Formats: sequence, structure tokens, C-alpha cells
Amino acid sequence: MKILFKNPKQETVKLEVENFDDLWYLSTVLREGDLIKGKTERRIKSKEEMTRSDKGVRKTITIAVRCEKVEFKENALRVTGIIEQGPEDIIALGDHHTFNIEPGTIITIIKDREHWTRFELSRLRDAEKSSLNPKLVIAVIDEGNANIALIMESRIHHYDLSREFGGKYYVKERDRRKDEFYNETLNFLIAISQRENISCFIIAGAGFEKENFYKYLVQKTREFAKKCVMEHIGSHGRNGVYEVLKRGTFKDITGKLNAAKDVTLVEKLLEHIGKDTGLGIYGTVDVELAVNSNAVEKLLVNDNLFLKERGKIEILMNSVKNSRGYVHILNHEEEAGKQLESLGGIGAILRFKVG
Repeated sequence: MKILFKNPKQETVKLEVENFDDLWYLSTVLREGDLIKGKTERRIKSKEEMTRSDKGVRKTITIAVRCEKVEFKENALRVTGIIEQGPEDIIALGDHHTFNIEPGTIITIIKDREHWTRFELSRLRDAEKSSLNPKLVIAVIDEGNANIALIMESRIHHYDLSREFGGKYYVKERDRRKDEFYNETLNFLIAISQRENISCFIIAGAGFEKENFYKYLVQKTREFAKKCVMEHIGSHGRNGVYEVLKRGTFKDITGKLNAAKDVTLVEKLLEHIGKDTGLGIYGTVDVELAVNSNAVEKLLVNDNLFLKERGKIEILMNSVKNSRGYVHILNHEEEAGKQLESLGGIGAILRFKVG
């Protein structure tokens, strides 16, 4: 996210959305009552065209919408509200309009009914920093299968490549197909590296295929192979990706990426719950009790629960931060978010037992 202008005392921030992660951050900043100003396209008809079937001409205009609803789903952020400002010869004030915010969109957020909160300003700072964070790729290599995971801020993108090698008696055919599969996988990884800022490629697997693939990398492109490290795991496919993240071997890399933190923090919470240590709790009632006792070390909240019960959740977040605790928001559509969703969408890791 690029902040073009910021003056919270005047309730105004102008920003440019640079990627899909920014949409996720923005969804937790916008709220009902905010005035959102930006460019949009409207189809304009002349009086003569109104009587004919002509569709009119699309014009780009600047309008301001008083936010009533914010929807974030997958790679789309939609803000719906009533038009309060705009060229009155083209649009009708008071009509409803929906902004479809996407990468490249420039908007101005004016919080003239409520001040910018400390949480909202911190989310903007996090979004600015996240664009500079290098990302991580984990490739789990099996016989004829590669599950490639791009670890980003708000989500983990999974890509699956596969190829049949043929029976063991057709050695030449198997070798040819395996070479084609390795080449396809390598080209896919290189394509990711060309469009994303990748700090490291982790080549993981349960068997010898990861070593075979790594040897292929060194043979084909030694420079790219220098960006890769190998990790032995006991799982396959997507489970292998999560095993790498849970291990914490690459904490210096994963510790900067929200989607990786989601996995490790929820794993720690589930570990405490499973062992009945009393240091892992979930559900709004128990979490609120722990927050009031200043016992929360790490507070985990799903983004959809935050949007639904923003007033209550923000109070809990501020209390945790005031007691020097850590607050982490998860994407409820990702695997870790789904696990937290089954616990009520909120959980906490405690410094000490409560009750």
C-alpha cells in the first residue's frame, strides 16, 4: 500500500492499493460511516438517448460515498453506500453506489464522523511495510507431483503440478517424462520469482524426489539453485507445506509474513488446548475474562468476526496492547483461520492461568 497523503487530525488519508494483500488490510480499516472518495465509471445517456435503446457513453467521474457496507471475499473488496458528493448533472445524490476496489485503485478515506483509531493507523503502517516484505515459496516435491505454495501476507496461494511417469519397465519413457515434469516445475518457480519479491525457495519432501529435483536445479540454473534450500518432511502435498511452516526452522523468514504467523500461532493455541495447560483459551466470553485479568500474551481474531463485532473486539484489542500483549488478525478463508473459526473465531495464548 502506498500512502499518498495522511493527516489524521483532518480525518483524511489518501492511498493507492498496490496488491491483493492491501485489500485485506483495507477491509479492517474501513467502517460504516466513513466517507470514501474515488474515481468510478458511470454510463451516461443524453435526453435523446433516453428514448432510444442506446447504452450511452461511459465516463470516469469522482464521487464520494458514505460507507454502509464493506465486503471482502477472496480477491475483491466492495464498499457500498450512498452518494454524497459528485457532479450533479451526471449522478443523483442519495443514490446507492458500490466501489469495486482493486490493485491500482486510489481512494481517499475521510473519517469525519469517527476519528481514526490507533488500531486503524497501525493497520495502514503494517500495509505499507508488508509491500516491502520478501515472500516465501515452499515446493513439496513427490513422485510426479509438486505442490507449490506462495506465502503472502493475507493468504497462501497453492498451485498443483502433476504428471504421470509411466510404468517402471519403460525406463526411457519415465526418464523423459520426469525431465519434462522437472522442467515444468522449474519454469513455474522462475515465473513466480520474476513477478514476486521472493526471499527463499524451500524444496521439501518426504522421499528422495526433492534431492533429485534439487540436482536438476543445480544442473540447469546454478544461480536460481542458490535461492533454494532443502527440508526433509514426513508429509505430502499441502500438509507438507503446513508442516514446514509449523516447524519454525525458517522463523527468520516466516516471522515477517502474516499468513505464516497464522499457522504457527493457531498451532500453538491448539497445542495448549490439547494438552489442557490452561494457557490456551477460545470463545468471546473466556477471552474477555482473560483480557480483563491482563493475562493475554497473544490475541488471535478472525477478520470476519472483527468486522461483525468491531466495537467489542476493538476494546479487547486495545486492552491487550495496553498490557503489552500481541494482537494478530487472521484471514478466515485460510486453513488456520478456518481452524480458529471452529473455536468461535477468537482465541488467546495466556501468560498465566485464569480462573
